[in-house]
Amino acid sequence: MKKRPGLGIVGYGGFGEFTAQVYAQMPQVRIVAITDVDVARRESAAERYHARAYADLTALLADPEVDIVVINTPPWLHASQAMAAAEAGKHIFLEKPLATELEDADILLAKLKKRQVHLTIDYVLRHVPVYETLLKVTKSGLLGDVTYMRLENVASNEALHDQHWFWQRLYSGGIFIEHGVHFFDLCNQISGGHPVHVSGAAHSGPNDRQDRVMAAVTYANGTLANFYHAFDRPAILEQTVLRVVLERGSIVVTGWIPDHLELEGTLPAEQRNQLESLLGVPLTVRDVPAPVGISGATAGQLVQATLDRADRNADYVEAVKRGMADFVMQIQQPDYTPLVTFAGCI
Repeated sequence: MKKRPGLGIVGYGGFGEFTAQVYAQMPQVRIVAITDVDVARRESAAERYHARAYADLTALLADPEVDIVVINTPPWLHASQAMAAAEAGKHIFLEKPLATELEDADILLAKLKKRQVHLTIDYVLRHVPVYETLLKVTKSGLLGDVTYMRLENVASNEALHDQHWFWQRLYSGGIFIEHGVHFFDLCNQISGGHPVHVSGAAHSGPNDRQDRVMAAVTYANGTLANFYHAFDRPAILEQTVLRVVLERGSIVVTGWIPDHLELEGTLPAEQRNQLESLLGVPLTVRDVPAPVGISGATAGQLVQATLDRADRNADYVEAVKRGMADFVMQIQQPDYTPLVTFAGCI
């Protein structure tokens, strides 16, 4: 592939416009083509990025300068559009989810192998600094194994009118598939395994709109988790909180693009510097007495830390850049292992 691959943007709505603005800042790629169902929108975008505007996906895929197809369309279109891109020999940067039906995902993966093209899913949260820190701490074992995770994501429905495709599960896949996949993926990384048992429940509001969902998950290593998502709040009350409980501590992360982390735990004094190095912030410390009971914990120090990021929007932009840069490296360097792999996310 040429040194600076060309991007073909499929879908230039709110998210497509945001990511295109970010990609235009990157030296690793260039925007060469755009398609969108809105004629004025695609023409304006093409003019802005000195790219070519196409009426449909078929025309865009015929452009020889398109190396990577960036798919930002609604979920029910993902699998079919990715299959078409693979058949055309294009690499695919796909907004989540991979598909709304498991059968379509299996067909797509088979086509990717047959055509020998790369595809990644845009799990942008993997590249966010606070979550990177969280993963480093949990993987270090300094606070023991992860025993439990609880994700609560309460979001606004103010921009989602009654006829919006988001509420139609045939098109969106439902809240868990359209939205919750980010956190399923993240918690899979934290737990170090895949679910072996899942149960759930849902609430339907007016017009059979499924606006609240929950799931209880057991992982292969015994880790337990609860996930709750709701789209029933005013925007001013939106909140995302992830709590991770470990054998000797807990970590709480807040924010959809998280900008705040709180840690509390116990560990031997000689491991304090190692934990501080992972966090990048100083610990507050006090000695604790020898434990009484059957937990098996060792005496040491009670440590607490707070990590705050100055600009969550800047973190978001950087995460988008890093996701695309990681994919380009995967395409250009055969021995490179990307952060998002099929083995790690499916």
